[in-house]
Amino acid sequence: MENKHAVSSPTYTAAVRGGATKADVIISDDPVLFSHATSIDFCICTDQRPFFLYKSRLKDDAILVVDSNLVTDLGDIMDWTVYSIPIIAETERVVGTVVLTSVVSLAMTQKLTNIINYDNMVSFIKDWAPKNYLEENLKAIDLGFSLIENCTPMRKN
Repeated sequence: MENKHAVSSPTYTAAVRGGATKADVIISDDPVLFSHATSIDFCICTDQRPFFLYKSRLKDDAILVVDSNLVTDLGDIMDWTVYSIPIIAETERVVGTVVLTSVVSLAMTQKLTNIINYDNMVSFIKDWAPKNYLEENLKAIDLGFSLIENCTPMRKN
């Protein structure tokens, strides 16, 4: 759809026991030869433990989005651009369910990186979402955009 190569590599490890989880999504103009991110340009983090585990992989100039209710200790933010937003709470409040946090996150990713075309993203969601939940999915896209537009990013002084 975007003429790019992409691979997703989720790691669930001890998730069922409350452990840290992550999902590396690598998008490139060239074929992806290694499916785990080692140098991260963009990251969304919704829990403190995975943040501590994986922050060393963030590039010095990375864009970082954190759930402000759940990731409260950022330490040295390097030269990152940090958006601290109550992602999960706002998803539940506005959309009515936390299940669509991933769609909110997709919209935030599109807004901040433009790695995917907006119209293609919406078209995909319209095709992918169950028809009886389409309105909620589109509301989740709008929320993701709104959360980014209404947040002033933090930067190291």
